[in-house]
Amino acid sequence: MINRVSTASQYQNLTSNLMRKQGELNQTNGQLSSGKRVETAGDDPVSSVTIQNYRQQLTQIDQYNSAITLANNRLQTMETAIAGVEDNLGATKQKVLGMINGAMASNDRTAFKDELISLRDGLLELANSRDEAGNYVFAGNQSDTKPFMEATDGSMDYYGDSQSRYAQIDKSVNVKTSLPGDQLFTDVPNRYGDFRPVFSDGAGGLTDGSKLHLLSATTSDFSSAEAIEVSFNEVDVAAADGTTTKEMQYNLTVGGKVVAANQAYDSEQGIVYKDPVAADSATLNLKFGDISSGDNISLKPTQTINIFDSIQSAIDNAERPTSSPAAEANLQRVIDDLDSGFVHMNQQRSEVGTIMQQVDRQQEQHLDFELTLNQAQSGLEDLDYSKAIMDMNQQMMALQASQQAFGQTKQLSLFNYI
Repeated sequence: MINRVSTASQYQNLTSNLMRKQGELNQTNGQLSSGKRVETAGDDPVSSVTIQNYRQQLTQIDQYNSAITLANNRLQTMETAIAGVEDNLGATKQKVLGMINGAMASNDRTAFKDELISLRDGLLELANSRDEAGNYVFAGNQSDTKPFMEATDGSMDYYGDSQSRYAQIDKSVNVKTSLPGDQLFTDVPNRYGDFRPVFSDGAGGLTDGSKLHLLSATTSDFSSAEAIEVSFNEVDVAAADGTTTKEMQYNLTVGGKVVAANQAYDSEQGIVYKDPVAADSATLNLKFGDISSGDNISLKPTQTINIFDSIQSAIDNAERPTSSPAAEANLQRVIDDLDSGFVHMNQQRSEVGTIMQQVDRQQEQHLDFELTLNQAQSGLEDLDYSKAIMDMNQQMMALQASQQAFGQTKQLSLFNYI
C-alpha cells in the first residue's frame, strides 16, 4: 500500500514547526529582557504557585514594616516627651528646695512662685504633646481630644481615657504606641503608701518650729481605709526609783473615733494599730519623723497623687510666711511627691524603651525573613543567564535550519520532474 502525502500537508507541518521554534526563541528573548524565568503560570505551574505565596508574604512584611515605622515615630515622640517631664520635675524640685530656705525675702518667694507657674505650664504643654500626625500622645484612644486642661481653681482635668493604642507589627504581635495621660500624671504612686498628710498651723495643727513629717502610712486593707488623725504630746513619766523621764505619747483617731489614747510612741516601730474587737480588721502602720510635743497631723486615704496638684500646692504655699511650719511641711511633701513622680516617669520611660527594643527586634526579624524570601523567590523565578544564552543560540540555529528546509521544501513540485 502506498501512502500519499499531499504538498499542502507537508507545507502545514513545516509551517507549524517553524512557528513553534520561533515561539521558543521569542520566549527566551523575553526572559533575557526581563531577567525572569517564570513570567506567567504557564511557564512553570508548580513554581508559579510557590512564587505567588512568597509575594504575598513579602507584601505582608511590607505592611508590618510600615506599621513598625509608625510605631517607632510614636514611641520616639512619647519617649522624648517623658524625658522632658523628668527634666521639668527635676527643675521644679530644685525651686521648691530653694523655697524651703527660711532666709528668703518675700520678693524672692514671689519670683520662685512665678518660676513654678512657668514650670507647671511647661509640664502641661508636655502632657499635651502631639505626634507627627497631630494626635495627642497622652490621650489614650481619644487621640483627637486635648487630654489636660486647667480648671478655674487651678487644678488640671483629664479628658482622655485610660486605654492605650496598639500597632500590629507581626501576625500575633501587638505593641503599645501610647500611654494614657492619667497613668502618667494623675495616678502617680503615693510615696507614703496608702495615706497622704494634711498639715495646718495652730490649734489642731503643727506647733511653732515643728519639723514633723510623715515617713510612711499603710493599711492592710485599703478598701476600708478611713481618715486618720494623730496628735502627739510629750509627758513626764515617773520611774520606780522616783525619777522621771520624757516620753512622747500619741492619740490615734480613725474615722472620727478615738481608738488609742496616751500610748507611748516608738520611733523605730511607729504606730501599729488593729481593732482588737474585729478579727478581720485592717492593720495600720504609721511612722513619723522629727515629732514635736503638741503636733497634730491628719491623714487622708489615697494611693495615688496628681502631679499637677502637687505643683499647685507648691505655688499656693510659695508666699506663705516662712515662720509657718505647715507651709514648710507642705513644701516638703511636694518634694516627696516630685521624687515619687520622677521615679514613676523613669519607670514609664523604661517601659517605652522596652517596647522600642521589641519593635527593633521584630524589624530585624522581618528583614532577615524578607531576605530569605527574596532569595527563595529569586531561585525559582530569576533566569539563569548562561543557560538561557546557550538555549537561545541552539534555538536560533534550529530556527535557521528549519527556515532553510522550509525554503527548499516549498519549491518542490511534481512539475519539476515532468
